[in-house]
Amino acid sequence: MKSMILVLLAACFTNGLSAQVSEIKSASSNNSSKSASNNLGDIDYDSDYTEHGDGIGGFMFEFLFGGISWWQSFKLRSDRARYPSMVSIDAMIQMAAKPASYYLVWPRICGNVGLFGTDFRMNYLIEEGIDGYRHIRTNDWKMLQLNLVTSKFFTFRLGTGYMQEAFNAHKAFSESTAMVLVHAPDQTKVLGFEFRTSKDWSTDANPRREFSIQYQNQLFVTGKMHGYASLGWVYQRYYNSINVWGIQGGLVFRFF
Repeated sequence: MKSMILVLLAACFTNGLSAQVSEIKSASSNNSSKSASNNLGDIDYDSDYTEHGDGIGGFMFEFLFGGISWWQSFKLRSDRARYPSMVSIDAMIQMAAKPASYYLVWPRICGNVGLFGTDFRMNYLIEEGIDGYRHIRTNDWKMLQLNLVTSKFFTFRLGTGYMQEAFNAHKAFSESTAMVLVHAPDQTKVLGFEFRTSKDWSTDANPRREFSIQYQNQLFVTGKMHGYASLGWVYQRYYNSINVWGIQGGLVFRFF
């Protein structure tokens, strides 16, 4: 009798562990079935809008391009002296865990050059069930990141890109991000807040929303490589109903 109770408790426990992965896959499948196919053939390209060199459209294009070029030049010339990591490459390996439930793992690489940046990560959710480990992964590429504010103590970034589900139909969704960093003048300590939200415009669903807080403390400096330990908290909500959260930790290697 005692052994039977233990088996039943173990079965209930492991079923609970695999809930998030199964539920996310199911929600993704349901969303895909509702999604209407995109018909690019219905787009009408009017030649009046493709000739940037004519009229007001051409003037606005040149004005915008000139303004961005000036802003980029200013940041590289002025801001970089105060904020050396304005031109940098960051490599991160981080993990978040809800004890005895599941794990989140993030290999991530980011690049910044003045006003512009890009950021790619893989988001793994790993659980252990009765039949062994199971996981899902998303590929999250912030293709364009704008470092709008970069000061001695404060950084503000906005980004846009996509989130791709590397399971089921492998659908990709647009994703927007915002990040605020508060840091010591010498970059030895950084407190970051990051928000991500993805959208399926064909079904109006939100495949994932995410908020995280992260503290980084510098451990060593070797030439241009700066090593940090990170500690924080992350919350993810898939398809407006499935919650994932965990305590976060890891290593960050910043080259500047």
